[in-house]
Amino acid sequence: MAAKKNQSTSSEQTPPENNDVHSELDTLRHIVFGVAKAQIEADLADLRSQMGIQFEQLQHSMESKFEQMHKDMQQGFDALNARLEDVNKHHENRSDEIQSYADKLSSELEMSDTNSRQDADELHSRVDKEVSKLTEKYDARFAEALERLDQVTKELSSSKTDRKTLAKLLSTMAVNLETDED
Repeated sequence: MAAKKNQSTSSEQTPPENNDVHSELDTLRHIVFGVAKAQIEADLADLRSQMGIQFEQLQHSMESKFEQMHKDMQQGFDALNARLEDVNKHHENRSDEIQSYADKLSSELEMSDTNSRQDADELHSRVDKEVSKLTEKYDARFAEALERLDQVTKELSSSKTDRKTLAKLLSTMAVNLETDED
């Protein structure tokens, strides 16, 4: 530390000489390197200016590209939303059409079922009536045949006709009954 104090005191003692040396050195430096230094400083300032301009241009270009990209994305989203809405509307319309068709088919099926039941009931009623008519007709003919048979039997027993005539009569009656049934 003492050596440092000695050096600082010695430099403090000879300031005018040191200043002259510094000023001469500065002058020599300026003569030798002044133009180059000034050129380098000018180039550096020009480079800073160009870099600043290019940075601003780049920033402006990036901002405009981001704005364009945002605008394009927004248009794409809007187009997708519009398409999605169209698809939803189409789906809803198709769903409504299908539901309407299903309701129509259900209604037609109910009407057909009702008509089939009515037709079946009517057919059943007609068959019942025909069966009743045929039964009545058959019963009437059967009663008539029995009555005739009784009558023939009485005639035969009273007249004592032979058996051949009786067999022939019964055969004729059987044939008549068969043809009446057909």
